[in-house]
Amino acid sequence: MDFDGFLFDLNGVFYEDENIISGANETIDWLKKNGIPHKFISNNSTLSRKLFVEKLKKIGLKINISEVITSNYAGVLTIKKMGLKNCKLIMTEEAKLDYKKFQLQNKKIDAIVIGDIGEKWSFSLMNELMNDVISGAEIIALHKGKYYQSQGKLKIDCGAFVAGLEYSTSKKAISIGKPKKSFFDLAAFDLGTNKICLVGDDLHNDIEGGQKMGYKTILVKTGKYRQNIFDKSKIKPDFCIPSIKELIKLFKF
Repeated sequence: MDFDGFLFDLNGVFYEDENIISGANETIDWLKKNGIPHKFISNNSTLSRKLFVEKLKKIGLKINISEVITSNYAGVLTIKKMGLKNCKLIMTEEAKLDYKKFQLQNKKIDAIVIGDIGEKWSFSLMNELMNDVISGAEIIALHKGKYYQSQGKLKIDCGAFVAGLEYSTSKKAISIGKPKKSFFDLAAFDLGTNKICLVGDDLHNDIEGGQKMGYKTILVKTGKYRQNIFDKSKIKPDFCIPSIKELIKLFKF
């Protein structure tokens, strides 16, 4: 094993919607029993980090908040580092709990912060945000995901709407989550090593993102994995396994 620890995607790897994927907790138990360093990384931006971990525990995953890094959490750190004060938050009320210090206090908007709002996107909202950006606001995208898996189907993600704003305003968004180097650097710092194996179900955000960081990569054939997309892609992981349940078989300690 030529790496010192694991970074794991969560949705599509360990769970989907309200269901744990077979072998998830067995893998977590194996990691802890063998003292293998690991962190869980997620582009989830619908919940505060605290509520997100509470959800994972409620569905039965054996995960603690100290083990989880989300794009929502990373967004707070980034906004604080940039010195932004007044932000228009395009996200769920549950996600806004992480951003109490940055919510809009006056008419001047420093940034619009975009997370997942599902089917609430509309022409009027996009038009409003376009004008905010033209007036000087930064675009902070908690991630630029293309699509996600829910109820067995792929659904368009907020990255498409971020791209639309970039096109309309000619202004580049500051992206926070996977596959941004800054997000992986934050996770690696928390993990305590840069010699990492990344496990995920997303060819772009997980596998390609991990490869650009110099990580080993493992693709699971669950979640948003699609054989036809994989066959056409030039992105190839170091390993490809049916599910997280098979991870233990790859390594012996």
